[in-house]
Amino acid sequence: MGSRWTKKALEELALEERQRIGVDLHDPLDLTRLTDEWGVRVYGLSDLAAHGCSPAALEYFSSAGAGRWSAALVPAGTGCFILVNSSHTPQRLRSNIAHEMGHLLLEHEFTGVLVSDGGCRSLDPAMKVKEQEAHDLSAELLIPKSAAIKAAFDNLADAEVAQRFDVSIEFARMRMNASGARTIAARSRAKRR
Repeated sequence: MGSRWTKKALEELALEERQRIGVDLHDPLDLTRLTDEWGVRVYGLSDLAAHGCSPAALEYFSSAGAGRWSAALVPAGTGCFILVNSSHTPQRLRSNIAHEMGHLLLEHEFTGVLVSDGGCRSLDPAMKVKEQEAHDLSAELLIPKSAAIKAAFDNLADAEVAQRFDVSIEFARMRMNASGARTIAARSRAKRR
């Protein structure tokens, strides 16, 4: 079964969402505005302690098990909330929340909890497509392709892109490569010579 979301459609959806919450193309995504706009609350592990989660589970998922999960989109009544692994860096948390919002914005149907990072479960082919779509949309939300291209024309290093969009250097590098921004800028420069 093919994806219904093309790269172009994901770019357009990300730009619509940024415009809806009043975030400029070249500014960091305001995730609080985005989640508030959609009525989605975000909770960390420490929030679970106040609701009776066992100390052993909290300790495991914030230390030895921290790499086994990143975030979860959790159904609750007619809505949902996002649970994040608050042991991750602020930039990783931003990526995790954007990914889970990607599932919501793409209207992915789910019957249980969708957990980021495949370490906690195996995925069937349809779910792999949904995970890729959510990943691609979150990348567009955090660093839109056109903003990545401008950053490439401005000769920004990965660290500068990361700082501008409040993401990790690894995420910035991935986005600059996956978007083809540097290739586009290099080809354009070569044509002008």
